[in-house]
Parts: sequence; C-alpha cells; structure tokens
Amino acid sequence: MIHQPLLSFGLGFALAWLFFKDKDSKMPAVQKQFEDFHAAIKLDGDDENAKLREKRDTLIRALKANLPDDVPNFESFNQGSYSMFTGVLPPDRNYDIDVGIIFDCQKDKYPDPVALKKKVRDALDTHGRSVSIRRPCVTVNYMRDGNIDYHVDLAIYAKRDDNLLDLAKGKENSADDKRVWEGADPRTLTSRICGAFTDADELAQYRRCIRYLKRWRNVQFYSGAPLSIALTVAAYRWFKPHFEPSGKAGDLLAMLSWVKTTLSQFAWDLTDEGLHERLKVVLPVSPSSDLMAWMTKSQMATLKQRLESLRDTLSDAYDEDLPEDACKLLNKQFGDDFKVPEKAETAKVARAPYISTGNSA
Repeated sequence: MIHQPLLSFGLGFALAWLFFKDKDSKMPAVQKQFEDFHAAIKLDGDDENAKLREKRDTLIRALKANLPDDVPNFESFNQGSYSMFTGVLPPDRNYDIDVGIIFDCQKDKYPDPVALKKKVRDALDTHGRSVSIRRPCVTVNYMRDGNIDYHVDLAIYAKRDDNLLDLAKGKENSADDKRVWEGADPRTLTSRICGAFTDADELAQYRRCIRYLKRWRNVQFYSGAPLSIALTVAAYRWFKPHFEPSGKAGDLLAMLSWVKTTLSQFAWDLTDEGLHERLKVVLPVSPSSDLMAWMTKSQMATLKQRLESLRDTLSDAYDEDLPEDACKLLNKQFGDDFKVPEKAETAKVARAPYISTGNSA
C-alpha cells in the first residue's frame, strides 16, 4: 500500500518536472557551433588581411608620388569594419578595406568635391588597377583573371575648424546638387563602436554577433541589402550581451534578443512612397544621418520580413532539444559555414527558469 504523503510527493514532483519541461528548462548546446562559425567567417590578422594592408600601403605611396604639386598634402587612417574589428570574409572573396584620406585644406579650396576625387582617381589609375569614382568614395579594384580580387575604398576628406571633417560626395556624372561636402566624424565613430563595452567578454560577443548578422545579410540578400555600417550601428544602439549563470557566453540568446529589439524599432513613417513601416538606424556622430534612408518601401518590407524569419528561426533553435536539430535551422539562415554536427557534441545545458523567448527582450 502506497502512503498518501509519498503519493502526493511523487505526483508533485512529476507535475513540477512537466512544468519546467513545458517552460523549456533545457536548451541546445550550440555555443561551440556559433564560435566555430565565427572562426570560419571572421576577417582579422590572417594572410588575406596582410595582403589588404599591403595594397593599402602601396596605394598611399602611389598617391603621394603621383598627385599634382598643387594638391595639398594628406594623411591617411583606417576606417570601416577593418578598424572596428567586425570584418567578415566576403563569400565572393572580393576583399576590401576602407581608408580615409584627409587633405590638408578646407572644402573651399575645392567647391566641387568631385574635382578632388578626380585628382585622386588619376593618380592611382595605372596598370593592374581599375579605379572608379563612386558617390561616397574612390574605389580601386585589383583584377585577377578578369574578376575583382581585392578593392580598396578611399574616402576623401577635407579639414574643418571644429575638428570634424567634410566628406567629398558625388560621381563624375552627378548633378550639381549631388556634388556636396558632408560633415563627418569617422574616427569618433570607430572609437565609439570599439568602445561599446568595457568588459572583454562582452565586447568579444558583440563583435561576434555583428559578424553573424553581416554573414546572414550576405546569405539572405541578393540586392537591396542593408549596409554593413548600418548593421554595426544597430548593434551599437540595441545589442545587449548574454551570458549564462555559469559565465558561459550565450550567443544564441544574444542574437535573439538583438534581432527582437531591432524589429521593435520599426515604426510607421510617411515618405514619398506613402505611409509604411521603416527602420531608422541613426549615426551616433555627425552628420547623424539615417543609414537606412536610401532603402525603398519594398526593400524595407523585405528587410522586416527576413528579420522576422531570423527571429523565428533563432527562437525555434532555442526550443530544440538537440544541438544538431538547432543547427539545421541555423544553417538555413547563416549559410553553409554554420556547420551541422552529425550528432550531439556537447551535453544540453540547464536554462535558468526566468529566461524567456517572449517579446519583452
């Protein structure tokens, strides 16, 4: 005969187990797969990066040697993902580096900023290079077997009295109102992006997650993709690190929280295309522009739909029991560099009861 207290205890234990099971008290151990993915896609101090540095230094020397004597001296600095430690290997292997060129003059010397960009173009347009003037920069392409192998983007700046810079914008065929000098503060932007977190582990997770989202963009978009800098600034504004109570990094939950927060920033806005939902990602430095302003209504709708799909996949992966099942879902979002293990490589880890995949993240 089973005593009533023992029966009650057993029933209570069973109910408690079912409750926590339904509350997803377990999560798949996929941190290793995330970190392996990061190792596969990151661009840092490897051989390719050394080649990029070599190309940059060669261009700077050529520019100094070939500019006309009436052009002021300049200084150079690294900018973009290279300097922010958020670069990813491009799927097409068209490696790039962003370099700022600051001329020792003010914009009044070149009322037409394209005139200065032409001088830069002409100084670098030699055998083995293809140089073009784009609206935000001068791009130098290095060709191999008829294809672009590397490219270096040179942003052309003039000095200002207030310690900011003016960026030369416009192309050769641009109308007069599109040939403009635009205030900029690229070095402060780099400093803020790099200093978003003082804790080394949090900073490392922040950089990893930026790289994850950049590769997601490469996989999910053929055209109309958000700019790399827009994703980076979105992380600066809305990313929150996540670590398990044990101190272990939880990149899956960090990504889920960030994507959900980003989606919560979509708001109705009236544009030339009518009233529709838009995401604004505003630069935290001058000129405080919206890095998403160029996107059309259709492109913005596509971005929202694909972010929603990413959110749902991250949430579904979080709810899977086995790492391999979670990774199958994640592979569809992040591409083949996110590997699917053949069998569970690590034990499942306990999830703290208070963690939720609800909309409050």
